[in-house]
Amino acid sequence: MIAVTHVTFAGFLGFLAGLTPQKAALLGLGALLPDLDHPRSFLGRAFFYVSIPLHHFLGHRKAFHGFPLWIAFTALGYFKPEIYLVGLGAISHILLDCWNISGVQALEPFSERVLVLFSRKYRIATGSSTEYILLICLLFLTAGTTKVNAIGGFRGLVAYITASPKIALQQYKSKGPEICYLSGKLRWKNGEIEQISAQIVGLEGFNGVALRLDDRLVHVPAQANLLKARLKCSGQKYETLRLTGFAKTLTEAYFFDGKAWRFAKPENYVFGQILGSKLSLEMIEIDGESHL
Repeated sequence: MIAVTHVTFAGFLGFLAGLTPQKAALLGLGALLPDLDHPRSFLGRAFFYVSIPLHHFLGHRKAFHGFPLWIAFTALGYFKPEIYLVGLGAISHILLDCWNISGVQALEPFSERVLVLFSRKYRIATGSSTEYILLICLLFLTAGTTKVNAIGGFRGLVAYITASPKIALQQYKSKGPEICYLSGKLRWKNGEIEQISAQIVGLEGFNGVALRLDDRLVHVPAQANLLKARLKCSGQKYETLRLTGFAKTLTEAYFFDGKAWRFAKPENYVFGQILGSKLSLEMIEIDGESHL
């Protein structure tokens, strides 16, 4: 296979595993290394002073394309994780080369047996039109996997397709004090169904959640039930504070009274756990005692 196919295949596996672009790039680097044993390869031309001796003493697709070498290399990742990813990238190269017509002596130096994937009829010649079709498919798959990761991986994809309230709230629990929104359908206790897009204020009890709908808070499931819900998070965080007493808020804020979240307008009093987009509190005095 040509270099770009190996790099794309390694990147696809990395994004499929949920790796960051930086870590997937290490897989891509590793996917180029086995071809150092060929002076006309992408890396071989750049590092000919290494490639020519390797090719002379080891040949192409033999020991330097062997699983034993790169498994041993990958094991060094115990001491440095980056090595582990580079080694896995090299192993992905060998696997993909087993799809070539000639296969790979992937067990060198312990065996000269050639390993191949599929029968000859379904193998791919390097640089052929079939390989370019494979490359295009990998590029599309990689792009699709990147989008899947952006919505939280395959669990996020399932959550988006099914619009499951349970999965959406489980996703929210992992976000911490991030400003997130739920869009979907709400069924009020009187049976009326409403399409909503509401900001999440916080969790209540075992499976409850407080939503800000317009200028009011809705408590689920006390006041309504979510029929469908998709989570979208802004990447921004709430400011949070826990008061030992109570204070006056100078901005809009939310506070947890021990049972449910409450909404406080400016000049209202708050206590307990406080959060808001921008918190500004004023200390108050009661019977000579300061509270904040």
